[in-house]
Amino acid sequence: MRQKLTKRLEMVRFGINPNDISVQSLVEAVEGRVKTRTSTRRIHEYAIQAAVNAATTHPAYSWIAGNLEIGGMHGSIPPMFSESVKDIRDGDDDEDLTFEFLNAVDRNSGILDAAVVHLQDYDHTFEAIKAIQTRFLRRNDGHIRERIQHVYMRIAVALNLGDVTKMLRTYDLLSRRLITLDPFVSMLAGTDEKMLTTHFSISLSACTIQEMYTALAKCVFAARKGAAIAISAQGVACSGRNAVCHHSESNTGLWQLMKFLDNALAFTRNQFDRRTDMANVAIEVWHIDIKSIIDWNNMHQHDLSDQKSLTVTLCVPDIFMRRVDEDGDWSLFCPKNTQYRRYESSDIPRIKIKARELSQMMMRSLILTGGPSIVFKDSVICKTNLTETFPCSQADLRTGMIDTLGEDAELFPRNHASLTLPLFVTRDGSFDFPGFHRATKETVYALNKILDISMPHLSTIMDRNKDFRAIGVGINGLADVFTAMRLPYESLEAAELNITIAETMYHAALEASNDLAAIDGPYASFTRSPLRNGIMQFDFWEVTPSDRYDWATLCDRIRTTGVRNATLIAIGSGGGSELLSGFTRSTNPLPSNLLDGQIPCPWLVEDLTKLGIWNESTRREIAAAKGSIQEIRGIPADIKAIYRTAWEIDPICIARMAKDRAPFVCNSQSTSFYVQNPTVDYLEELMMRMWTLGLKTGIHRLHARFPDQRGSRSSLEEDTDREMSFEDVVLSTSST
Repeated sequence: MRQKLTKRLEMVRFGINPNDISVQSLVEAVEGRVKTRTSTRRIHEYAIQAAVNAATTHPAYSWIAGNLEIGGMHGSIPPMFSESVKDIRDGDDDEDLTFEFLNAVDRNSGILDAAVVHLQDYDHTFEAIKAIQTRFLRRNDGHIRERIQHVYMRIAVALNLGDVTKMLRTYDLLSRRLITLDPFVSMLAGTDEKMLTTHFSISLSACTIQEMYTALAKCVFAARKGAAIAISAQGVACSGRNAVCHHSESNTGLWQLMKFLDNALAFTRNQFDRRTDMANVAIEVWHIDIKSIIDWNNMHQHDLSDQKSLTVTLCVPDIFMRRVDEDGDWSLFCPKNTQYRRYESSDIPRIKIKARELSQMMMRSLILTGGPSIVFKDSVICKTNLTETFPCSQADLRTGMIDTLGEDAELFPRNHASLTLPLFVTRDGSFDFPGFHRATKETVYALNKILDISMPHLSTIMDRNKDFRAIGVGINGLADVFTAMRLPYESLEAAELNITIAETMYHAALEASNDLAAIDGPYASFTRSPLRNGIMQFDFWEVTPSDRYDWATLCDRIRTTGVRNATLIAIGSGGGSELLSGFTRSTNPLPSNLLDGQIPCPWLVEDLTKLGIWNESTRREIAAAKGSIQEIRGIPADIKAIYRTAWEIDPICIARMAKDRAPFVCNSQSTSFYVQNPTVDYLEELMMRMWTLGLKTGIHRLHARFPDQRGSRSSLEEDTDREMSFEDVVLSTSST
């Protein structure tokens, strides 16, 4: 057994410096668990677990674990893509492969089989491999029947039926992880479940009770399919218990609506094994139930034992921010009464409070729960590329996509994808902008294909599905790009690169959408869009783009032939894609130099090894400092600057980078902040800064870290870093 295991570990060590790991220690760890008649499969599992455990000492062990896992998959699944498809076809899955898909594979089986590059399975991190196994791979009789590369080829074929050249081009981008599509696409591409769109917007604002139940049924239908839903509830009438609320039709108010929707989605999640975070509800800060909703958010989100189905976004108008700044009064109305200032000066019933009192409630909720998210409504409306500027908006689960789509109780589809930025850094340390431009265009083509496949199957819940064709192209790994190019996150060079990346994305996405419009026509309501008059997103910001791209020619083309999509760029909207990419989420800084709180950052280990200062003592110091290297003696200042964590980077720098990108982001950005010991005063100042910068999203998520008797209390995961009581919040904000 020892000899076979040693040989196996030596085989999967390719690409790893032999000085970084000890095969002997892994063998000994496995031998300590092996008993008489232990199966080969169980020994293989023991070896993977031993490598995972050893990864806390060196990240190379994590790659050993991943390589072992891939090797096990390859040993049990045939290499030929066409054979894998036959296995799935003959299986017992709920979703069958379509005739069109099977026919396309059969016609091109030789070309497709030859194009698959199985070695690229080994480029995935162990965490990504486990996620793919659990969620994406097709099964037969409970057993996995396709390799990871087969998934990518299945997607490529499903999106490009009849065009083998496009199949291979799409496969290449997916296989090399240059782009990451929504996980739902990976699960269902090629099957008879053709609703591949998994993000929807809907408004409940102008609903009667009957219409609202119909709309809620649409939400549950979409959630049953695994979709995430952005819900506009700004116009839902206030609770009947409010004395100032006088409208003819009985209603239950926002609080009851939230509870009802939360329970319905939780039931759906449990019945169909769907995602935890299923919907985001957008609410006006002048709604008379706003305090109740903030209380609901505090109790609901703070309960760590409760799986969350709903999150909350507050839509904040400019007038509220001015009232906060002036310490002025703020009036709360029932939405059945409209236009704020006109009704504020009338005799319409309302509740009056101090604007700052409400603002402080919002900030305390952020400190306690990390939410609610905050979007600046007037910035969204004034800078939208959508056709009409309706007063209500919907934000997705990460506020990367914000819509102003009117008050119809109708679902609007949206598709997301992300580009993996670090994979465009070349060996000489430069950024491959031409390659990035091409990949962005291919991403737009792929997202439109997904829309085309999904649209005919959404007619039962949508009527105006061709009006907007909204998509969202995002990114992952911006912080990793800076690290790979030896740029501190707060440096001027990083700021300039950040702008050029955003400009390249926007130009490429517009160019691709224009190409599609020249073939299939623009989206239905394009003629009423600002783009029809040549008004680009950077025009709203009064920014002149660089001369890297020919914007004048592109603008002329768009005025002539239009674009296929109402929105294109949405930073941070692709939920879960960062796990598959293996890099940091969107534009966020690196939360820690201990990945997942345990595994040392590979790039940091490589740098410290070159300097001759990576050893067990250094590892322990980093662990004791919770992933920070700033106070460790012997590490050069330039290395410390490159590896500053999110907790050590000024939030104003993050805000400034978001502002620099904004002229090239036609939708919005999922901006999160990491703040140690946040106070209400500090967060109010930060939100005021985001507002004055003109950004559409003020904050998606606050990551807060507080000291206690045991050191620092924090988490690197977005939804699990809240472990405080209401008393903690009161103590931390008592100075305000």
